[in-house]
Amino acid sequence: MEDSATRRVKLSERINAFVASEAPIRKLAGNWSKKAKLAMEEANSLSLERVEIPLERLPAKLDGFKIIHLSDIHHSPFTGLGHIERVVKVANRLKPDVFLLTGDYVSHEPEYAGPVAAVLGRLKAKFGTYACLGNHDHWTDAELVTHLFRGEGINMLVNEGLRFTAHGSSFWLAGVDDYMVGKTDVRAALKGSYPDEMKLLLAHNPIIFREAVRAGVDLTLSGHTHGGQIKVRSDEKRILPQRKLKAGLHARKNSQIYITRGIGTVVVPMRYHCPPEISLLELRTA
Repeated sequence: MEDSATRRVKLSERINAFVASEAPIRKLAGNWSKKAKLAMEEANSLSLERVEIPLERLPAKLDGFKIIHLSDIHHSPFTGLGHIERVVKVANRLKPDVFLLTGDYVSHEPEYAGPVAAVLGRLKAKFGTYACLGNHDHWTDAELVTHLFRGEGINMLVNEGLRFTAHGSSFWLAGVDDYMVGKTDVRAALKGSYPDEMKLLLAHNPIIFREAVRAGVDLTLSGHTHGGQIKVRSDEKRILPQRKLKAGLHARKNSQIYITRGIGTVVVPMRYHCPPEISLLELRTA
């Protein structure tokens, strides 16, 4: 019978032989190569998320009002026009009442602003398209993005709001500038709204949700997080706690926020277990 010292020597020899061979490297490289291929393919896929959002102050005439929420388009060398054109084509087929966009339309260079504005200008809904700015728009050229979007008929809301009227009723629709560049002004965006009317706020970064809650906003729409973009582990097997308010619908007191995973990518042209998202939100009277 082998003693423990002999067993340890044999185990050590087997481990050394395995490590010295090319097997571990090949296996690791093969696994990562497959995952990288899948992640690049996923970045060019599309997922439709249908979500009902009950709102206490939603006017009865607007029960069933349909919004398509798009964010984080990130037109750049990583996210081509073909992918964005496909998003617009699918979104138009869904025939929403309104399109709401929440920032980061372009990355890297100003030359990408014109083409993405032209493509997003093809979004067609009965009550139009409204948008706010994101941090990448500022890092590229926010003034240019705003000018080009407005030229395409997209209503860019920069720390401002309006009384949005549809189906014989109304609510306050507002948009704030980006938090990361220090330009968010929720108070200015809500100026002119009635205390008791429903308020819907477009804000690229979901970090402003607490302020929106304090300001009496009923629903905030945000992006920015990409839902994580690359999820190495499933949520069920996650070891580290995931960041709050990463994606989906969340509530605090009488306020709610919906965070979309967005369309494009940053840093790497990949998504893994986190596909691009077209959000179809249906507002319902609570």
